Amino acid sequence: MGNIGERDTAPPGAASLGTPSSPGGPTGARGVPASDSDTGPWPEVAPAPLEGAAPSQDSAAPFRSIGFRVSSTGYAVARGFRDLLAPLGLEPREFALLRAVSFAEGHSQQAIGERLKIPPSRMVAFVDALEERGLLERRQNRHDRRARELYLTANGRDLLDRAFAVAVGHERNLCADLSGEEREQLLSLLQRVGDRLGVPADVHAAHSALADE
Repeated sequence: MGNIGERDTAPPGAASLGTPSSPGGPTGARGVPASDSDTGPWPEVAPAPLEGAAPSQDSAAPFRSIGFRVSSTGYAVARGFRDLLAPLGLEPREFALLRAVSFAEGHSQQAIGERLKIPPSRMVAFVDALEERGLLERRQNRHDRRARELYLTANGRDLLDRAFAVAVGHERNLCADLSGEEREQLLSLLQRVGDRLGVPADVHAAHSALADE
């Protein structure tokens, strides 16, 4: 990635930031006048180091990175949620699976796994573990003997109710300094970023990485 504090690290398509404009206006890398869409919202200063990187002596202003901020905040949110669920004996992905089953009881294990983007081999292991704990049960599909439908047990439903209350409390704490309108705006903006990365709105991106574990 090179020295991100140097001037040659301006965002792709941006004008030569931090350099005097020519009489005809700012120009791109090939001397062509740059449009607003080329420069975007980037500040008209030399790019400063990203957060977390060593400062450069020629940096003019801090470069506020969406990627760094989302990643850092996401880690703190996930760690906090994991700690809150721990007393219930649940991991976040187990909570996600129980919740998905509660919304689609009677659907096949394969269908629910596909919806959550969980690899089939890992889905089997997750369901096995929750079934052994008496939280889920598999039932044979009456029309297809090869398919197994998933249902919550009474214990599973009770645990999910308690875990969901924890999740709601965690969400309220995270948004305590936001108005309802600001919360909706933040969700919309984050979803637009997620859309560029191909992240579905209702599926955690970490699920698809389980195949690599």
